[in-house]
Amino acid sequence: MADTENKDIDFNKAKAELTKKDHKEAKEKKPHTKKSFGWWAGVIILILISITFILPATGISFLFVDDSIEFGRYNGEPIAYENGSYMYNQYVNLYTQYGSYMDSNSLLYQAYYNAVLNEALTQKAEQVGFFVSDEMVNRGIIESGYYNDDSGVFDEAAYEATGVSERTAVYNSVKQQLPSTTVVSDISSVLSSQAEQDFVASMASTGRTFEYVAFDASVYPDDLTVNYANSNPQPFTQITATVVTASTQEEAEGIAADSALFESTLAEQSATSRTFCFYELEGLGDENVNLLFSSAQGELAGPYLNGSTYEVYRIDSAPVVPDFAGDDEILDKVRTYIASNAPEVVTEWAAGAAQEFYDAASTDFDTALGQSGYTVQSVGFTPVSNGASSVLSSFQTTDAYGLLYSAASTDDAYEKSLFTSADGGVLAPQAAGDAYIVTHVGAMVEDDSQASFVDTFYDYLTSTLAQSDLQNAILTSDLFEDDFYTVLIERLIQNQQ
Repeated sequence: MADTENKDIDFNKAKAELTKKDHKEAKEKKPHTKKSFGWWAGVIILILISITFILPATGISFLFVDDSIEFGRYNGEPIAYENGSYMYNQYVNLYTQYGSYMDSNSLLYQAYYNAVLNEALTQKAEQVGFFVSDEMVNRGIIESGYYNDDSGVFDEAAYEATGVSERTAVYNSVKQQLPSTTVVSDISSVLSSQAEQDFVASMASTGRTFEYVAFDASVYPDDLTVNYANSNPQPFTQITATVVTASTQEEAEGIAADSALFESTLAEQSATSRTFCFYELEGLGDENVNLLFSSAQGELAGPYLNGSTYEVYRIDSAPVVPDFAGDDEILDKVRTYIASNAPEVVTEWAAGAAQEFYDAASTDFDTALGQSGYTVQSVGFTPVSNGASSVLSSFQTTDAYGLLYSAASTDDAYEKSLFTSADGGVLAPQAAGDAYIVTHVGAMVEDDSQASFVDTFYDYLTSTLAQSDLQNAILTSDLFEDDFYTVLIERLIQNQQ
């Protein structure tokens, strides 16, 4: 880093470069709040580093066996952890802010990631002959707000009262990051043409609404559901039990071995008796569920690990196969089971049921819907979009039930037909995963609010996407040699030996 101790920094010249608008914006901002590419907090850390070296306190003291550790390269330039390097400064900054919430290795990787981006962007600046002048650095210091007074305006007296080493650290930090931040600023400030924005706004504001009837497990007929359950009763066999929980296996084993302790724990947890189907307890493991269902009434069973919690069951009634006919609650459970474990059963029925409904609805959708008793799913205004755009809405967000999105996203021809069919048309049955749908197409309409959204946010979104694309291009470039995890694991192993 450059030595600025003997420099006579001309802040008056730098301030003269600020426009009236810049001064107005500076006054409106609260002091010490402006951040640019994460450097502001880095300035403070660099000051600390310039005063006292706090390396072993940063949580990765095992790294300090060498003066420099290279974790990767970008275009031949090392990305190294060493005193004063960008990665070093970033790590100490991140550790100071987030060390209480994140592990050191994660913070070290984020510092490495930031250093790779900074190196790549700095190289891009050097390729076009970017030169960092003293005036640019001075302006950057002023705009940072570091020397602002309580009203958010640069205070030269505060600057003069600051120690030389601290001023040097601030100066060097700003100068170090100016090339990369300038590249990012230039890329993010590139605006799209008005013609492009108008075209996207037109796409966003032209679309349709839809209605569809879904033929899936939720509407699988009662008689067929009963037949399935009667022919496959084990998953739906029911047992009534009361469950208490424990955080450790030792605690749970104590409860399972002592009925009095079970009762006192039951009172503390206010647990109540519940009825379970066999399949609802399969998360405990088949062997454990079989043991549970073979336990006698009044016995304690367990403990069983369910996720991160240990459970102990008291059997309140023996297992029983329910009477499926006419019991809506158990039939809904059977349908839920079928949807997850035997979807082909529904698919076979849904294809025929959808075709039957379509035959009636193709000439009068509303009448057929009323006569059928099915529930219609409504889909709000949707433009022609496959969901890959951050600007245009799509079925991914407008179809709450999700089956129209499923059908459109897996069949391009069907998606096209949704927007090219005649207004008010009814489309033939379409597969949507394991289900089928019959769709009623609304009229093509204009929604000015969508165009307004594009007009308001298009430049911001394109700027954000440009920055994201730039980062992805850097991190996936052949110029990037990434050895971070290899080096880190080697260091961890060495530290344990």
